[in-house]
Amino acid sequence: MLRTSATPLADAVLKVARRDIASFHALPLSHGRSISNSPTREAYEALFGTAQLAADVSYSGTMLDSFFRPRGPLRDAQRLAAETFGADMTLFLSAGTSTANRVALAALTRPGSRVLADRSCHQSVHFALGSLAVDVDYTRMRRCCDDCPRTFADLPCLLDAFAKAAASGRPYDTVVLSAVSYDGVRYDLPTLFRAMAEIHPTVSVLVDEAWGAIHRFHPTLRPLTALHAVRELKLTDPHLPMTVAVTHSAHKSMSALRQGSYLHLVGDRETQERTAQALFQHHTTSPSFPVLASLDLARAQAETEGEALLDRSLFLARTLSTEIETDPRLSAYRLLGPKNHLTDPSLLVADDPTRVLVDIAGLGVTTADFRRLLFDDYGLYVARESGSAVLFHVHIGVDEATMLRLLDALRTIQRTYRTASAALTQGTADHFIIAYPPGIPITVPGERMCDRTLDELNALRTSGSEIYTLYQPQTAQLSTAGLE
Repeated sequence: MLRTSATPLADAVLKVARRDIASFHALPLSHGRSISNSPTREAYEALFGTAQLAADVSYSGTMLDSFFRPRGPLRDAQRLAAETFGADMTLFLSAGTSTANRVALAALTRPGSRVLADRSCHQSVHFALGSLAVDVDYTRMRRCCDDCPRTFADLPCLLDAFAKAAASGRPYDTVVLSAVSYDGVRYDLPTLFRAMAEIHPTVSVLVDEAWGAIHRFHPTLRPLTALHAVRELKLTDPHLPMTVAVTHSAHKSMSALRQGSYLHLVGDRETQERTAQALFQHHTTSPSFPVLASLDLARAQAETEGEALLDRSLFLARTLSTEIETDPRLSAYRLLGPKNHLTDPSLLVADDPTRVLVDIAGLGVTTADFRRLLFDDYGLYVARESGSAVLFHVHIGVDEATMLRLLDALRTIQRTYRTASAALTQGTADHFIIAYPPGIPITVPGERMCDRTLDELNALRTSGSEIYTLYQPQTAQLSTAGLE
């Protein structure tokens, strides 16, 4: 058995990158020879570095390894990943999880088969199902609650439909689940798998865990992961014929290059061969070896450091939540979940504790403007906005210094932008309150608040103006004597 700390593919790519090999095949960049006298070389090296120019190779077969029929370091790296994640087979992909989903569905389904799909799945699943000659039914979605915008599959409804189909003599052959969502919802896969195995044990299941590859490596997060759940189930019934495919966007939660993805399979030899054939049909024939090597390195890091890194992530996520709840300088922000959210076990869902969903309505700025402020002024990027909320993903790349930067930025933004309703809790304003358009202050520091001011603000809001507040403690406060 190979050592789990070994990185056979990364080592092999590094070895050929260090050699002065001249290619008469495809470039890709031939150690930079194609740009050696080009005015673009400086930009290439600034963006990619000389190591990337050397590692982006196009060697196949015995020179490095065959991507579609590996016999050397790629095979060894994939076997190590399968052992680490608990799969019968793991494939590396350099074309993203959209491709991994297409490969998995092509392998798991046959023309005319019935598929029950999670409506909340990624677009790649919907597109792939539309291109296959299969009969697809979607389960409905549900919203967390009126106060929280997170949505997910109605899993009790999904199980009910699955049971009714089996009872009718026309069972679903394949079920597709999106088990770790962008918004931080995880599915109770042990319960789902157990129920499906009791109803129709030969079912095939595709679980898109794009955002949860790293969860395998922490005892708090591991129990709800698909590969752990199916392995636990097969311990009680070693002959269970259920097949489970799992796709992971490694680059979303592990230290892999973008478009690096794993496709894991728990299934028999025939299904493994069908999956390998589907990879040949759907993956590019020009895989990126730097991306593939990063999957090898990411697995090794997660195996040796994953639990400690996730300990830090979980601690920092709790820190962000606690500061928002307790620091008056962050009073304009409001947590949405997990308290009193996703706590009903009958829904078969749970919270992802590495995600913090924050409502920013109290600032009086749009989520788009808020994201822009963080990016332009503070060098902080937040991808997800939902209504008046933004989502912070506290992944393993977020360290203590980064969290301090975020908290400082949130406090500074609150001092500058705060809703008029918060400012008007004082008898006398200590803020500028400005409607834009037209950009003329409704109040200045030192003016007393009155019902007329509130009516004016409400009228401006109705007309489409945005309301801003600006706190400037150095601004001389006006005396309003004789002005009323």
